[in-house]
Amino acid sequence: MVSGPEVEVAHDDGRPTERPLTPDKTFELLVRFDPRMTGWKPDRLRFQLAQPGRLAFAIYRVDAEGRPGEEVKTIERDYGPEMVSAGSDGKWVTESLADVATQHGPVFIGIYSPEKQGDPRLWATSNDSGEVFQREADPSLPLDALRVRRTPKLRVIVIPSP
Repeated sequence: MVSGPEVEVAHDDGRPTERPLTPDKTFELLVRFDPRMTGWKPDRLRFQLAQPGRLAFAIYRVDAEGRPGEEVKTIERDYGPEMVSAGSDGKWVTESLADVATQHGPVFIGIYSPEKQGDPRLWATSNDSGEVFQREADPSLPLDALRVRRTPKLRVIVIPSP
């Protein structure tokens, strides 16, 4: 069992201003998280839901080229209207990452809607964190060319680990 203080890693500026569309798997939104620790254990994922629906979150290790590599966990579920936040009400949805192994570098978290008929959305802030990208069907495009200039209210809580 890993124990100790927790660290929350966030890129948003805390002021939600947008409810952007959630893409499908082909064009998933990718958020890069790097706690800058020798080792760290993902504990929880938390986000602010703007519209209900079915969402998927995929956690990827970073490959040798700095792109999303091996998928280590996927969370896919329906989030109902009772989980929707007004954006500034302090209401967050939390998912456990306790079964993800200790990491020794950055990860990407992909966000997508697995159903065409739904319209789930996360709150986003207008700050350009430089850590949010849109997956493209053409893998030859450099990741920097796919940067998104808004940041979803998505955070990762980690525990420092050897």
